[in-house]
Amino acid sequence: MISNKVIQRTKTRNWRLAALASLIAVAVLVSVVFLGCTPGTLTTLVPPTGVKPKEPVAAASVSSAVSLYDEEAIVALYDQSIPAVVEIKTIVSGNEPPFGLFGAPELRGQASGFIVDKEGHILTNYHVIDGASELNVTLHNGETLSAQVVGTDRENDLALLKVDPGKISSISPLPWGDSDKVKPGQMAIALGSPFGLEGSITVGVISGVGRTMANAQERSLTNMLETDAAINPGNSGGPLLDSKGGVIGINTALEASSPTIGLAIPINNARSLLPALLQGGEVSNPWLGISGTDIDQELASMLNLAVDHGVYVVSVLPGSPAEKAGLIPGGSDQGRPTSGGDIITAVDGHPVAKVVDLLQYFNTKKVGDQVSLSIVRGDKTLTVAVTLGEWPKETPSPQD
Repeated sequence: MISNKVIQRTKTRNWRLAALASLIAVAVLVSVVFLGCTPGTLTTLVPPTGVKPKEPVAAASVSSAVSLYDEEAIVALYDQSIPAVVEIKTIVSGNEPPFGLFGAPELRGQASGFIVDKEGHILTNYHVIDGASELNVTLHNGETLSAQVVGTDRENDLALLKVDPGKISSISPLPWGDSDKVKPGQMAIALGSPFGLEGSITVGVISGVGRTMANAQERSLTNMLETDAAINPGNSGGPLLDSKGGVIGINTALEASSPTIGLAIPINNARSLLPALLQGGEVSNPWLGISGTDIDQELASMLNLAVDHGVYVVSVLPGSPAEKAGLIPGGSDQGRPTSGGDIITAVDGHPVAKVVDLLQYFNTKKVGDQVSLSIVRGDKTLTVAVTLGEWPKETPSPQD
C-alpha cells in the first residue's frame, strides 16, 4: 500500500501552520504537520498511612549507575561545542496573501544552526529559512548578526547561511563525525534552542539508523538517524553530536506519534552536498517521476505478480523521465494498487527491494545522468534506460 506517515518539524513559529499533503519522491503520499508540544504532568507518590517507606537505595548501587554517565566529560564537551551553536530568528513579510489582506505585518520563527568554518558559514535546515525575508543569528555570547542565504537544497532539507566572518573569528567550528559509522546504542547529544531556550543540551542514544522520513518538499529523506535525545520545536538545524563532540547529524524532526523519537539528517548527507551549497543558489536533485509502493507477498498474491519483491509502479507523472522512458503504471482503486503496472527490481545492477532503495541510489546521481532500470512487465524482464530529470518545484498530478 501507499503508506501514510505524520511527522513534526522542530522549527517554532508563533502562528498556526496547516497540514500539507504532498506526493513523496518516487513513492509515497503523506501529510506533514507542524505542531507544538505539551508539557507532561509530574505526580508525587506518597505511601499509604501505616505503610513503612522502602529503605533508600544503597550508595553502591547509585554509584554504579552514575558511572555510566560521565558528567565531567559531558560538561567539558558542552563548554567546548556550544559557542559554535547559534539561534536563528526569521521574519516572514506579511504582505503576501492571506496575511496582506488582514494587515498582518510579519511572522516570526526561531530555530538553530551551527558554524561549519571560519568563513562565517552556518548550516541549518531548509524548512527553517523557507520563505524568510529577514534572517538574524544570535551567538552564544548574545551578539546578534545579520545572515544571508548562500545555498539551499529543499529536497534534502538543507540550507547554508553566512554571517560576517570577522564576528566569529574567535569561535572554533564544530568537527564533523562520520554518520556512516554510527550504530544504535551509542551516545547522542543534541544542542540548540528549543522553544527559544538558547544553549540547551539533551543527552540520549542513537535509537536506530537508516530511517526514512516524509519531507514537506514532496521528497522522502532517507538514512535518517533516530534518537531519544530530546528534540523539540526550535531544535531544527542544530547539531547532533557523538561522545567525542563530532557532528553526526542535523536535528530535523520530531515523530508526532511519539514525542520521545527525534530524527536527524546524517552529517554525511550534508558533507556530500556542501560543495554545491557553497556554489550558491538552489541545488537541483534528480527526479524519476513515479508513485510506487513496496512489493510484499500479500501484494504479489493480490495482483498475481511474477515476483514478490521490488517497487510496483502505481502512477507515472506527466512529462516525467519515467513517462518519456515508457514506464507503465498499474493505477489504483480507492487507494489500493491495481494490476498491470511495471515492477522495478534493480537500478544499474543494484537490487531494488523498496522505494527507499531507489531514493538512496538517486541521491548519488545528478540531473541528466542516465540510469538503467531492470523491469518486470507481466512475464517479461526488460531493461529500460532513463535520463533523470530535475526535481520540479511543483509536482504534476499523477496519472494512473
